[in-house]
Amino acid sequence: MEKSLIYFKIKIIIKSFFLILFTGTIILLIFIIFFLNKDRRFALAEDLQGTQLSQFMFKILTKQNPEYSDAYHEQSVAYNKRGLYHEGFKLLDNAVMLNPKRHLGYRGWMKLEKLKDYKGAITDLERLNTLTPNIINDVQGENISYLLAISYQGLGNYDKSKHYYEKFFETTDSATINLKSIVYVNYGTLLEKLNLNQEALKQYNRSLKGHFKFSEAYFHKGEIFEKLGRKDSAIFHYKEALKHYDKGSKLKDVYNEVFNELYRDDILEKLSHQKWLER
Repeated sequence: MEKSLIYFKIKIIIKSFFLILFTGTIILLIFIIFFLNKDRRFALAEDLQGTQLSQFMFKILTKQNPEYSDAYHEQSVAYNKRGLYHEGFKLLDNAVMLNPKRHLGYRGWMKLEKLKDYKGAITDLERLNTLTPNIINDVQGENISYLLAISYQGLGNYDKSKHYYEKFFETTDSATINLKSIVYVNYGTLLEKLNLNQEALKQYNRSLKGHFKFSEAYFHKGEIFEKLGRKDSAIFHYKEALKHYDKGSKLKDVYNEVFNELYRDDILEKLSHQKWLER
């Protein structure tokens, strides 16, 4: 009887302990979600990005602080990473409306990289340039002039694209460009569109002087040699393109198709074309 009473008391103590712990945890969560300093809540929600708790915290933040543009922006990221652009852009549009200087660049970059909406990207990036006339904007690690160059290139406005490539080269040091020598390749493909084949060839050669030998540079060199009727040189460069492609020396993104994406089938088609067959 005495033992049963002791066990009963222990059970009551344990249950009381867990009840207090549970209640304390709930109170702490309520405090964190609803009453903690907004910047600290933002940082926590950002660290938990993609979870239901994170999205709930951002919703509370924006309801309590309707002018908090960063919260709308960060809340949109989880949707956009999942390809839910309809939901993501609703939130991102709110961020841009509240603080265009801060968020226009990201929205323009999203339109370019994720949606391939070149016209929309140009609208946002040009507007950002207008709002910040004395600043060379960096957008998601890219010079805004380069983003405008490939946007106009994708839209088919080659003269405007060339203008922004030239502006990019004028405002960027060669060491930085050499680290991202795919820029030379994309500029070369533009020059080809303008029938400036020798100038394009120079750009591909500049790219291949860099540490990273892009398959794209060899491929487009091959195309120029094919146009010039230099079959042996064309075949050599297509083979080099295939070799470097198979080694992983190509521009790629795990999330989306990159600008001027090169595929293995593109190279194989060139090599298997009847006039290139080696008998």
